Amino acid sequence: MVKTKDNVVKLDDTDVNILKIINEDVRTSYRQISRSLDVSVGTVHNRIDKMVKSGVIKKFSPVIDHEKLGFVLTTIIGVRVKGGKLKNWEEKTFFNKNVVGIYDVTGEYDAFLIAKFRNTNELNGFIKELLKDPIIERTYTQTVLDVIKEDMGSSNIL
Repeated sequence: MVKTKDNVVKLDDTDVNILKIINEDVRTSYRQISRSLDVSVGTVHNRIDKMVKSGVIKKFSPVIDHEKLGFVLTTIIGVRVKGGKLKNWEEKTFFNKNVVGIYDVTGEYDAFLIAKFRNTNELNGFIKELLKDPIIERTYTQTVLDVIKEDMGSSNIL
């Protein structure tokens, strides 16, 4: 692993292969990884440690099936916020249990939220609460009919 002058991390084949293995199952032991790649356990440990310290690996966490927990409704919500207030609003919205993603965007809206709800009543209450905030100018809500791909916890670009 090497950092370039523009702060981009370059990974070698061993780093990429380690990431592929833990991307598939983060519970894979260092010993199993070392056997799969024919490298020492120490090498696996050091490589993963460097990728964590460099920010390539942000955290180790489970991928949760929200539907199994009753959150069967996924929405994409565009939000237009009064000038200069976007950061404050995002910091407040960040902690809402229904929001799984917040993205600053270009175009007609300032941000898009990805949110999960148990039902339309919960969604309705969420939107009404959003619109009570005086810095929210407008929202645009789309309901997801079918999830084709949703894998926020892993990466297929390796």
